[in-house]
Amino acid sequence: MFKFVLIASLLATVVLSAPIDQDEEDRLELERQQNENAQYSFSSNIDDQINDNQNTRTEERDGGTVRGSYSYTDGFVKRTVHYIADKDGYRVLKDEMQDIGDGPQFNPDGQADVEGSLIGKYSIKLDKSDEDKHYKDIRA
Repeated sequence: MFKFVLIASLLATVVLSAPIDQDEEDRLELERQQNENAQYSFSSNIDDQINDNQNTRTEERDGGTVRGSYSYTDGFVKRTVHYIADKDGYRVLKDEMQDIGDGPQFNPDGQADVEGSLIGKYSIKLDKSDEDKHYKDIRA
C-alpha cells in the first residue's frame, strides 16, 4: 500500500511540475484579460396578473465583480434578495421577506406583462377561444 501511495505521489508531482506549453499560457492570459475587463448589465420584469405573481431581476458585471438582485411574489410572500459575487465568492447582502396574502388569486381576465433588456416588452392574455392554445400574444 505504501509503495502505491509513493508511486502515485511521484507521478502527480511529475505531472504538476511539467511546464505549461505556450498555447496554454496564451489561452490563460487571454481568459484573465477578458474576465478582468468584462462588463454587462441586464434586467427583466414579469408582472403576471393572471396567476398572481411577479418576478424581477437586475444584474451588472464590472470586471470580476457581479452585483444584482431578484424579487418574486407568489401570493403568500414577496422576497427580495440583493447579492454580490466577486473574488470572495457569492454572498447575499440583504434578504427581505414580506407577507402579502393568503396565496395566489387566479384572474382569467388578467394580463401578463413581460419586459427585459434583452427581449423587449410584450404582454399575453388567456385565449378563451382555443382549447389547445392557452395564451395569446398581445404585443404592446
